[in-house]
Amino acid sequence: MLLSNTRAIASPLTIASLTPAREETRIGLPNGFQYPNGIARASDGTLYVGSVTSGKILQVRPNGRIETFFPGNNEIFAANSLRLDEQRGILWGASSDFLGVRGADGKVTRRPHRIFALDIRTGKVLRVVLMPDGGFGNDMAIDPKGGVYLTDSNRPRIYYLAPGAKQLQVWAEDDRLRSQPVGLAGIARAANGIVVVGLFSGGRLFKVTPSPQGTQVDAISLQRSIENPDGMVFAPDGSLLVLEGAIASGNGRLLCIRDILTPASQPKAIEVLADKMESPVNLTVADRQIWVTESRIRHRLIPGKETAIPDRFFIRRFTLPSSKTTKTSWLRFDPP
Repeated sequence: MLLSNTRAIASPLTIASLTPAREETRIGLPNGFQYPNGIARASDGTLYVGSVTSGKILQVRPNGRIETFFPGNNEIFAANSLRLDEQRGILWGASSDFLGVRGADGKVTRRPHRIFALDIRTGKVLRVVLMPDGGFGNDMAIDPKGGVYLTDSNRPRIYYLAPGAKQLQVWAEDDRLRSQPVGLAGIARAANGIVVVGLFSGGRLFKVTPSPQGTQVDAISLQRSIENPDGMVFAPDGSLLVLEGAIASGNGRLLCIRDILTPASQPKAIEVLADKMESPVNLTVADRQIWVTESRIRHRLIPGKETAIPDRFFIRRFTLPSSKTTKTSWLRFDPP
């Protein structure tokens, strides 16, 4: 299930000046497992991979062996975000009914969105928490206490589930965190507690700073808008890694924005680390390694292309360069 070739993939500060990378590796997912999305990595190298359209969660071992960790059920019908709280042995996920259920009359109904928690040792369902007010739970972040942050794509809200709490509470709400047809998507939490979120249809990023008086929301000035910002995570060096879903252009990218939290007189530069991906949606990072779920779901959003389902789906693995002196950022695909 491992496919490889040598194709140019990435690099410097502008899309027009991409330079070749050396190697590419794609982890092929089992036949029948479609539209991968949520992804998390354990310290032993095991990956957990969820789907936009199925509650099944795969376990990908470091040796390449792929097994079903959780089969899905009536309560957990998707895993569009996965975040691992390894300290407490919990795999958190967001289950959103993206496509809905089509009845005999052709009418599509959508089940209430929710988040869930699984015991990482047994796969047992520990908790299921429904989204308030008909919200669309999209992406998640975990804090050191085990609290869960969650973006709502329908409302300009970020929710928080405190450790031991039974209901999601509004952590931040601001009308600027709204765009049509899809609002908030990716979310990343920095070590200092500041949160960055992206507007999927609006192409903008925002910084949300907690304080005793509440949360402060500030727009982040960028050199250009991002075509459908989706999954994001802070790299070990503090830079923000963002996936550009690129529904219109079809050229999905992995981006890097350095010093994202520091004030600046000029808009933040956006570096392209990898391009030519098909609907990249979520990612996880460890040291210099980055794993990206390539959902290939763009066809579902283009009129007339809905039935053109790809025959295979993949995880993409990248390695950041070890040199800290090079001014040009690039990624190398590593063989397994």
